[in-house]
Amino acid sequence: MTDRRTSSAEGRAVAMTVPVALAALCFVVPAAAQEITRGPAAPPRTAASDGWNSEAALVVAGRAIDARRHAWADTSLERFRAEAQGHLYYLGDFQGERHVIRADQVALDVRWQAPDRTMQTIVGRRHERRLPTTIEYHLDHLFLVLDNFGERIRLGDGHEVEDVLHPVAAGARDVYDYRLADSLEIRVRGRTARVFELEVRPRDAGTPAVVGSLFLDRATGAIARMRLTFTRAAYRDDQLVRIVLDLRSGLWEGRHWLPVEQDLEITRSLPWLDFPLETVIRTRLSVLDYHFDEAATFSLGPGQFVYAYPEDDLARFDDWASPLYGGPVGDAERAGRDLERSVSEARRLLPGQGLLGGRRLQLWFPNASGAIRGRRSEGLLVGAGGAYRIDDLTQISLWGGFAAGAAKPQGRVGVRRRLGRFELALDGWLRANRDVGDAAASGAVRTLALLVEGEDYEDPYFAHGGRMGVLRETGSARWRIGASVESHRAADLVVGTAPFGERRLRPVRPVDEGELVALDAGLEVEVGRGLGARWGLDIAGEAATGAVGDFGFARATVALRAARESLGGGWAWGSEIEFGAAGGDLPAQRLFLLGGRGSLPGYAFRGWGGDRMALWRAEVSRGLVAPWVRLRARGAVGWAGLATAGEAAAQRFGVGATAGFRASAGLGIGLFYDLLRVDFVRGLSADAPGGGAWTLLLGLDRRIWGIL
Repeated sequence: MTDRRTSSAEGRAVAMTVPVALAALCFVVPAAAQEITRGPAAPPRTAASDGWNSEAALVVAGRAIDARRHAWADTSLERFRAEAQGHLYYLGDFQGERHVIRADQVALDVRWQAPDRTMQTIVGRRHERRLPTTIEYHLDHLFLVLDNFGERIRLGDGHEVEDVLHPVAAGARDVYDYRLADSLEIRVRGRTARVFELEVRPRDAGTPAVVGSLFLDRATGAIARMRLTFTRAAYRDDQLVRIVLDLRSGLWEGRHWLPVEQDLEITRSLPWLDFPLETVIRTRLSVLDYHFDEAATFSLGPGQFVYAYPEDDLARFDDWASPLYGGPVGDAERAGRDLERSVSEARRLLPGQGLLGGRRLQLWFPNASGAIRGRRSEGLLVGAGGAYRIDDLTQISLWGGFAAGAAKPQGRVGVRRRLGRFELALDGWLRANRDVGDAAASGAVRTLALLVEGEDYEDPYFAHGGRMGVLRETGSARWRIGASVESHRAADLVVGTAPFGERRLRPVRPVDEGELVALDAGLEVEVGRGLGARWGLDIAGEAATGAVGDFGFARATVALRAARESLGGGWAWGSEIEFGAAGGDLPAQRLFLLGGRGSLPGYAFRGWGGDRMALWRAEVSRGLVAPWVRLRARGAVGWAGLATAGEAAAQRFGVGATAGFRASAGLGIGLFYDLLRVDFVRGLSADAPGGGAWTLLLGLDRRIWGIL
């Protein structure tokens, strides 16, 4: 996983015996504290949300423009020194779930002298890689933004954003629209400040510009906060999907608005491929303290410069104000909520317009197995698709494939439309390959296992039909609801023996054919943190009616998950307990299945099933040679019961109840950032099918299952 940059994240280029200047930030105008001793006019009297470019909105915008111009001439502040620390996280977004690839933390010494001289020095730095990467950050990702940028906004050393006019720079009123959204009070460093919220957008959506909100001091017009994103035309790198900024200032010594905290999020993806994987740079820099009365020990040269101590000195710094994972990843709920609000506001200000970077037409795969895979019921399948983004709110995707063994085509079409805070999904499919149970391995592992072992670890059937659903994310929760109409058909065994050998393949189990009309719903909640782990609760349900279809049943599951990720190669553990129950007349393809890979390893694959289920799985690991080798221990306990709802289906499918709890345990190692797992497991019930013997399991980290 790599990302292009121009400057080294390791600091190799800045290692030196004494600090040496690396580069100027090259802002067009000088940096200064925002301080106005006398406002040019009294604050306007107006109601909030009084329309674009109203007289009141233009007055407020004009005051902000004057405030920035007057700040350059202010002589009341001669110099300051600030101590700041920040977190930088390079994240992988795998099908909507973010995981840390690399974590960095920096400590800064920031110095400013009138009228326009600044120096920022990295005095401490540490990092940890969680997944392989060669990420290199741009210099301005590591430093504090002074005075909410200059007259022109520049990011990524000009490779990401270049020469975007500031919304309250001289001449901005010819480029931007303004709307007075609100008048409110905010708490800043223990004080209450009265501010206007001024919404801004470009007059021409095709112009390189910003979109969002400025929070302006009512008394002076100084910027207290900027919460912005950019138009598509502002992005210079076609890998960029979006950039979001949230710059917060505080009032110091009763008159100077100076930076307090800044958040930055940069999302990237391949410009030619729509794939369920994106990379995200997520940063937060916080000022710990300002010093205004210190005598100058040396004079700063003109301009803005950045420096860094030698690597050995950076590593010796130990005065950290927070842990390595105490930044926006540790505070995920607040961080995500604030930045998502910026995106939602921008969509509201420019609905359907160009806020997302990248190409509109892209090659599309649901995952790697959508390009090529092998299955007992399909043989070799090859497929490809395309996606077209009509606007920022609507996307259409189409995929088609051909299964050579079955000699039949497959296809799917999908439409995604964002409606405010909701996402509407419409999907249709032809001969979609479905698995009766939960996924037992990633798609790539199942293909390899079929080639080598003659086993693809699934019980397939085919579905034709469609679904309409609604999804919404609210803070730490995500819920969905949908309705579907499907036709279920049994699959056939089209591959008789293992491709590399003469081993006969496991027969395809029968399912109940017919028409399914159902409602489904789900809820995923981040419960919080405890015992050093992050806890989550998942609830899902499905109900089908026999009045308009062939199946009538209700089925529900509840799962409580906890995970503590390894820090610095230390201990990590995970636990998941799940319960399921069903009623009505359950078809075979809705049974709860247990046994073997994916549930109770060490026993026959899906040898048990029922209409009730309980399953607990846990693992613990410890780094031996980070990041190459981790020692792992795992265990599982499960139970499946049968009542009238699933008794007939279980008999047709060829499974039965567990007759009590069954357990398995094993040891193994994780290799190469714990991505590859090699485990030896044993079913502890010797009288059960497959139990009592040690089994070798090769697998991959669950975090990447969805993209494979």
